[in-house]
Amino acid sequence: MTQSILGITTEEGMDISGVIYNYNVVKNAEDDFTVTVQNKDTEGGYIYQETDDWSGLPGMRIQKLVPLPYTPIENIGDGSIATTGTGTVEDATVLYMYRWDGCRNPQNDENCPGYVPPMPVIPKIEIYDALKDDAVDDATEETDSELYEKEQDEDSEQRDKDEEDEDRLELAMAATENALTIANTATQGSLLKTMNSATNVNSYYTANISGGVYQDNTTLHGGKIVDNKRAFKSLSQDKLHNTMIEEQYQ
Repeated sequence: MTQSILGITTEEGMDISGVIYNYNVVKNAEDDFTVTVQNKDTEGGYIYQETDDWSGLPGMRIQKLVPLPYTPIENIGDGSIATTGTGTVEDATVLYMYRWDGCRNPQNDENCPGYVPPMPVIPKIEIYDALKDDAVDDATEETDSELYEKEQDEDSEQRDKDEEDEDRLELAMAATENALTIANTATQGSLLKTMNSATNVNSYYTANISGGVYQDNTTLHGGKIVDNKRAFKSLSQDKLHNTMIEEQYQ
């Protein structure tokens, strides 16, 4: 009967220098019974095999140390406990003694013999090729010269047309302004003519008085001219009336 033992976690640089195991044997003293604790070698065979012969002995618990030369853990294969005869093994424990060799791989430490400085990682640089850029191809694509000249001619014609329209608009605005000025002048002249016709102002200046020279033939009776008080009062009222009228118009 063979009972397997769990494998060991592999760590580079670890050496196994011994094995400690213990277990209980359950058997009758008169029965033949052997127990073998062992580990395979990954390169073939076994790293160790330790056999305990319990024939003619009563069952009990045993603990043993098996020394080993420093063996790289990479060489330690699956372990197992194998039995022959009549009996059983209970509560088995297998412990491994080890040391750490940091220079097993020289690259673990720059102080280890055989250490080689690693080469720096050179980043991969992608070279930009403008000739393979679609945007550059579109921008540098050959153009139709006739179409370009046609577009220039159309733009020039449109500019000339716009300038002509602006000139026409300026002439129209100037003509309108002159027409308004003429109309205002004609309207003012017509208004003055109408006022002159209504008031006939010129007739006051061109009136002719018939007759020749009027001789002074005033005759005073009594030899004394007396002021007319009523006339003074009337003139005073007329002056006050004219003043009130002027203030109203002002």
